[in-house]
Amino acid sequence: MGMVNLQAMSRLCVGIDAGGTNVRVRWNEGELRCAADPEGGPEPVLTLLAQVSVERGEISSICAGITKVSRGEVKASWEKTLAAAYPKATISVVPDYVVAFHGAIPEGVGLLCVAGTGSVIYGEDEFKKAVRVGGRGWEFGDEGSGAYVTTELMRRTLRACDGLWPHTALTKAVCGLLETGEAALVGERARQRARVEGRGFLVRLVHAKALEGDHEAQGLFTGAAGWLARFVRAAHEQLEFPSDSAVPVALVGGMWEQVGQWMHAPFWLLLERWEKKIIVREPMGSPVEGALRLAERSCS
Repeated sequence: MGMVNLQAMSRLCVGIDAGGTNVRVRWNEGELRCAADPEGGPEPVLTLLAQVSVERGEISSICAGITKVSRGEVKASWEKTLAAAYPKATISVVPDYVVAFHGAIPEGVGLLCVAGTGSVIYGEDEFKKAVRVGGRGWEFGDEGSGAYVTTELMRRTLRACDGLWPHTALTKAVCGLLETGEAALVGERARQRARVEGRGFLVRLVHAKALEGDHEAQGLFTGAAGWLARFVRAAHEQLEFPSDSAVPVALVGGMWEQVGQWMHAPFWLLLERWEKKIIVREPMGSPVEGALRLAERSCS
């Protein structure tokens, strides 16, 4: 019995999901969480990992899924910090959407469509080829996301405030929310809201208006779904999936969870028109489960 315990301890694998708000650490017997570092750094996770080590012994493999991975210094900081704290462990630091994929699709073959404040499509085929489509940031991309919907509506509102075309019920609602119809103030107050509430701060308003029957609001969500479907198609075309089985597409993120009733139908209809062998399904597991799954592969 003692030999079995020692072997298990020597192969302790840990998965980390470092989101923008919380950090979750998972191993095969439990899970811990704490608040994330505002800059996306690794410091908060060290306390959790130390607690795991005290309870379970030496960690042999760590996989961390992190945000802000496009900022090279953030990824380097995670790798350096984890390697210094656990020099004997196998360390892997990957984008958060990679661990989300392996949590949502345990078999590791399919596509993940993330639509929250931002958006990204990620997939892997049976040959372990991986592809990412979108997720280029709110400034130039993230089509189909909460930031996209907010930006599109703000453009329409500002054009109406500048007299380019008449106000609609939806653009009037935006001015009401911001308590001004003056273009300069509308823009500035929207920026302030975005800094405090996030770049998708108008999604809740659009959703409320869609439920009231506002066709413009509903159309914004239909347009978002169209972009996401097109991105999924692009990712599908770049991978090699079996011709005799359907490809799973897992949907994750606040847009699907909060306003999905306005997005699921157009998303599915477009995919069905383009590619018959795609099935949309609920995610099978969480991102931290995906991180643990990847860490365990390094242990095997």
